[in-house]
Amino acid sequence: MTPRIPARARALAPVLGPVLLGAVVGVVWWLVAPTGPVVLLQGGSVLGAADPELTAAQDGWLVVLGAVAGLLCGVAAVARPGEAPVRRSLLVVAGCLFGAVLASQVGAWLGPPSVAAQVAAGADPERGLVSPLRAHSAGVLLAWPAVASLVMTMGHLQAAWLDSRFPDEAEAADADTDATGPPASAPLRDDQGR
Repeated sequence: MTPRIPARARALAPVLGPVLLGAVVGVVWWLVAPTGPVVLLQGGSVLGAADPELTAAQDGWLVVLGAVAGLLCGVAAVARPGEAPVRRSLLVVAGCLFGAVLASQVGAWLGPPSVAAQVAAGADPERGLVSPLRAHSAGVLLAWPAVASLVMTMGHLQAAWLDSRFPDEAEAADADTDATGPPASAPLRDDQGR
């Protein structure tokens, strides 16, 4: 016997699924995104050894992981559209946006603390400071909902196209079978086994 999921939980699944996936993406981002040594300049500004490359690598990994998560969320939404696919798709996009924000927060929380927190904790500014892990642009957070939206749009368009195309062919096939098949109540002739 399959346990019944309450209606409220089913209604929240399109949002909660991507949000929970966001925590997983944040952990993976923390594991794969690079960090590097930083140098504290006069005036308190921070310079990384390869600052532009490090920033691009951190943001790039978040974009890649977000795109993979968006693909998974989009395919899941198309595979189980439910009775209101438009509403479900909008909820999935909202969940993906929250998931992306959560992923960046989890990765930043697990990664090295801010440079100011490292200095306050007694780290030597000459050596020993590590760049924090963070999303450097808000645009990288949009990769996840954008990919999910694209996948869902393509999936829903394909489903609509198939639904509009195949019912006519199925009706035509039924009409051909009825026209060529034997009549349902054909009278028996005298020479057919009597």
